[in-house]
Amino acid sequence: MRSTINWHAFWRHHLGEWNGRWTRYSPSGEVVETFGSTRSFSADPARMAIAQINRYRHPDGRSITEQWKYNIKDHSHKDGFAHPASESMRGIALDNGAAAWLIPHHQGNQFFPFELFLMRGDIRHSVGVVYGRDGLLLRTASIREHRQNSLEIPWSSATEQVDPWMIDGQWQGKERQICPDLTRLPVQASRWKWEAIESTEHQSDHFFPDQIILRCPDRLIKGQPFSITVYWLESKQQLQTIGTSYNAEAILIAIKHQTLTPLP
Repeated sequence: MRSTINWHAFWRHHLGEWNGRWTRYSPSGEVVETFGSTRSFSADPARMAIAQINRYRHPDGRSITEQWKYNIKDHSHKDGFAHPASESMRGIALDNGAAAWLIPHHQGNQFFPFELFLMRGDIRHSVGVVYGRDGLLLRTASIREHRQNSLEIPWSSATEQVDPWMIDGQWQGKERQICPDLTRLPVQASRWKWEAIESTEHQSDHFFPDQIILRCPDRLIKGQPFSITVYWLESKQQLQTIGTSYNAEAILIAIKHQTLTPLP
């Protein structure tokens, strides 16, 4: 079943204890709050049942713990896997660790949250985006993590957003795509280059520390399609992108992931 494949595609890559930092930003880019975190995921040997514990460590000394248990029987659905913390959101995973946490069909008059994941081995980050009931962007977030056994901790301690920049040159690589019914398209060759936002578009770029860029609408307009994309320039020779696109009825079209290197 596609739902079973999707469930295992996520947990094949994301089990373990992830230590990191959350930073939340206003729509204009100011730091709203930042705090240390640990997200721990464990499973039974068959990876059919998951136990999750989140711990947040705030600068003022507060410590908050949240925990959930969920399983493939009750939480793996035809449109993605559910989480006890949200009835409407779904987890949709590609086969290489890239994933999205989103609402596949937005019904209107409700908050519209997203979390998009990119990873490399024991290093991962996710970008959060939340829209209000009126469609306006409420906040963004950058969550930079490393697995407990990682020998590499590439993330800086910076939290302030950085000056605008662009990803130079032309890139080539592979593209993976998954559809709302969890159908996976064959891996395709891909070419990419940075394109500036047109002045007529209701979109903006958010430049997080550590070479991470979020491109998303400033507001969601009823009856208009939209997309949200995250770019991670791992090095001068490696770029990852993940994007989610919706049609005019706010129904998910697809999630796409690219792994790219510069054209010679």
